Amino acid sequence: MTLPTDFTLIGILLKPHGLLGEMKVRPETFDFDRHETLERVFARGRTGEVTELKVRATRADAQNWFLKFDGYRTPESLIPLCGQELLIDSADRLELPEGMVYFSDLPGMIVHDETGALAGSIIEVRETGATEYLAVQTPKGEILVPWTDHFVIRIDKAARIVHMDLSGLRGVVL
Repeated sequence: MTLPTDFTLIGILLKPHGLLGEMKVRPETFDFDRHETLERVFARGRTGEVTELKVRATRADAQNWFLKFDGYRTPESLIPLCGQELLIDSADRLELPEGMVYFSDLPGMIVHDETGALAGSIIEVRETGATEYLAVQTPKGEILVPWTDHFVIRIDKAARIVHMDLSGLRGVVL
């Protein structure tokens, strides 16, 4: 079976849990119960190498998922997966509720400022831990715009346009 070429992040593989080959996962999805339907997932490390995993059991507590994978029966066997991204084939991703967007869909979207003028385009989403930033390529160079309701006003997924209020950045970075 061939690997997909387009993935969607659904979690971060944290560490082994218990003695029976269970992996603790921090969910990165809007649907916390998503783990219940997982069968085939992928782990991607820092090098970009992707490993296919077949889910054989799943459960959750109030904050995390606990997954068991075929071929991984001990905590030691799971160590190489620690810190990797848990991905699914983008063809299997869930439809988002109104007003939400997948971060992977943002690069390439056009940015319009508060006046409706073309301001640039999104290069990528950068996560810093405290908040996410949209890296926007403008005619004057790259700027980082915080992913907050103050700056990001509206996203038109169909037209691939992000409407932003950049007035607070004028004179500083614009």
